[in-house]
Amino acid sequence: MNQTTSLLDDKFTLILAFVEAAHHLSFVTAASILSTTPSTLSRRIKRLESALGVQLFVRTTRRIALTEAGDIYLTYCERVLAELNEGDKAVTSLGGMASGVLRVNAPSTFGRLHIAPALPEFMRRYPDIHININYSDTFVDLIDQRVDVAVRIGVPADSTLRKRFFTTNHRYLVASPDYLAQHPAPESPADLAKHKCLNFSHLAGGNQWQMMKAGKTEVVPIRSVLMASDAETLLHAVCAGAGITILADFILCNAIAENRLKILLPDWKIPDTEICAVYPATDFIAPKTRVFIDYLVELFSPTPPWVKNI
Repeated sequence: MNQTTSLLDDKFTLILAFVEAAHHLSFVTAASILSTTPSTLSRRIKRLESALGVQLFVRTTRRIALTEAGDIYLTYCERVLAELNEGDKAVTSLGGMASGVLRVNAPSTFGRLHIAPALPEFMRRYPDIHININYSDTFVDLIDQRVDVAVRIGVPADSTLRKRFFTTNHRYLVASPDYLAQHPAPESPADLAKHKCLNFSHLAGGNQWQMMKAGKTEVVPIRSVLMASDAETLLHAVCAGAGITILADFILCNAIAENRLKILLPDWKIPDTEICAVYPATDFIAPKTRVFIDYLVELFSPTPPWVKNI
C-alpha cells in the first residue's frame, strides 16, 4: 500500500469516528457501533481535529456537543458518505441482476440479418438492459472501445479475449440460374478460371479460393470481376447473374430456398469457420453480458434456423 492510499484509508477511519460520534453525541455509543473502544475513538477525533486545525466537539464530563465547525463539517461528511453508499448500491445492483447499458459489436451482414430481428425479444425478457449495438466488419478493440461482447466469425486472434462458440459458418460456391443458363457450370475447381468471380476484398487469399475434397486441398486462382467488402453486395450481384461467388449459409439461405441461387461443386467443401461470442477475459462477467451470450446460444445452437433452407 502506498503512502497516499494509507493516508486516505486513515482519514476515512477518522471521518467515520467523527460522524458516528456526532450522530449519537456519545463516544461510548459510537465506539460500540464501530467495534472499538471509547479511548481509541476519542484519539481518532483528536487527530482529525488536529489535521483540520479546528475543534469539532465541546467536551464536558457529562456530554459532548458539536461546535459550529463540527456542525458544518458533519454536513459535508454526511454528503460524502451518502454518495459512497449510493455508489455501492449502484454497482452491487449491476452485479446481481441483468441491467445497465450493454455494448455489442457484430459483423455487418450477420448482425443485420440475424441479430437485429432477435433484439426485440431479448429486450422484452430483460427490460432493464439498454442495448447499444454497432455493426462493423473492421477489427474492434473491445477493451479500448468499452465493448461488452462481440460476435466474431472465425477464431479470434486476441488471446486476451474469452470466447463461447455457438454455431459453424458453412460456406458454399453459388451462382444464379440465369448465369448458369449462359455459362456451363464448372465441373471441377480448375474450371473456375474460365468464369467471372465475385470476391471479398478483405480475404487473405486474395484472388485465390481454397477448396477441399476427400482430404485433398486445391488452391484455385480466380478472375475477380467484382471485389466487395460487404457480403450483401455480393449476394445482390450473384443473384442478378453477375458471376460465381462464395457465400456463408446464413447469407444465401433464403436465395437457395427461393431457387434464386444454385450450389456448385457440392462434393467440394469450402473451409468452415466458427461463429462465436467474445468478451474481455476478466474474473467477473456482468449478468447483462452473460444473459446476452446465453440468448445467442439459444438462438443459433446447436442448429441455426437458416440451415433448414439449405
